[in-house]
Amino acid sequence: MFRSRSVVEIMVLLFTGTVSFALLAAGAMIAVVEIRDPTVDTDQAVDALFGAITIILGALLGLLVGRVEGPASLSQRPDRDRDRK
Repeated sequence: MFRSRSVVEIMVLLFTGTVSFALLAAGAMIAVVEIRDPTVDTDQAVDALFGAITIILGALLGLLVGRVEGPASLSQRPDRDRDRK
């Protein structure tokens, strides 16, 4: 599974797994608190959890978009001499 991946990809996967586990644990903790005592205000914790999820998803989507290769014409600057003619 990891043999064909670069070191950067492995590090990103490990970091993502660690953060995902922490987010799942935080969500489970919020759920347990809500079940045990429904009067506890967990709005700030839920907002922080969803904020972290949004940031992580944005970073992963940015990584994915950065790895996509576009057409060769998009990766090169236009030739100025060609445009003047």
